[in-house]
Amino acid sequence: MAEANLEPERSERLRTTLGRLSVAWQDLREGIAMRELWIFLGWRDVRKHYRRSVIGPFWLTLSMGIMVGSLGFLYSQIFGTDISTYLPFLAVGFILWGYISGTITAACNVFSGAAASIRQIRLPFSVYIYQFVWSQLINLSHNFLIYFIVLVLFSIPIGWSVFLFLPAMALYILNGVFFVMILGPLCARFRDIPMIVGSIVQVIFFMTPILWSAEQIPDRVAFVALNPFYHFIEIARDPLLGGTGTLTNWLACVGMTIVLGVIATLFFARFRSRIAYWA
Repeated sequence: MAEANLEPERSERLRTTLGRLSVAWQDLREGIAMRELWIFLGWRDVRKHYRRSVIGPFWLTLSMGIMVGSLGFLYSQIFGTDISTYLPFLAVGFILWGYISGTITAACNVFSGAAASIRQIRLPFSVYIYQFVWSQLINLSHNFLIYFIVLVLFSIPIGWSVFLFLPAMALYILNGVFFVMILGPLCARFRDIPMIVGSIVQVIFFMTPILWSAEQIPDRVAFVALNPFYHFIEIARDPLLGGTGTLTNWLACVGMTIVLGVIATLFFARFRSRIAYWA
């Protein structure tokens, strides 16, 4: 008898969940259809941030280039590694980590930073997500100037495997969207979370093979293998340096992307209707 009474309640919860998922998918599709808008807004965000600057976003590239050069020289001496091997490894790792960490930390402020627009203009919330991810890609493209300089200076041998960077970037973009779908609403509701996320990202930087190589700690392979950021760095860094990345790296990244995508979709569907009140 009790189970019979619970059946209508379960059916109602299922219908509610499916309805929310349908609305969330419609929001994501409508956002993609408005690509001209968020592409323009993404470009505007980058230009506005560096307004009246002589070299604009290349200041970020310059500062990263100076840091990579300095740390490359220092740590190659500390680790006793040939600088022609270590500096390209470090440069590509820094570029990719800058994109990953910047996306995660800035994702916290996507909706709270656009609060005025959200309250005044009726747009799919995904427009703000795509706008943010697009602006992050623009910044990444500026920093890639460092990679091309290193490529020429050290004559890095690359082949067709370099095109594996494209599917790696596709995974980066998807995960960037998923992170915003989770962190955007969550941080709009709880304003302490951005500081927590920033602190966690700083700790993860030192635990990820960027300044150091995973081969330097062969007795702690599990420590590295359990770090999801290691796999995401490797699937892009290795092709850019002439490799392919291991099958384990690729399978781990694809698996984590699927899991994060499911979580992000359910989370976004559940709390999408409250973003306007929280922002």
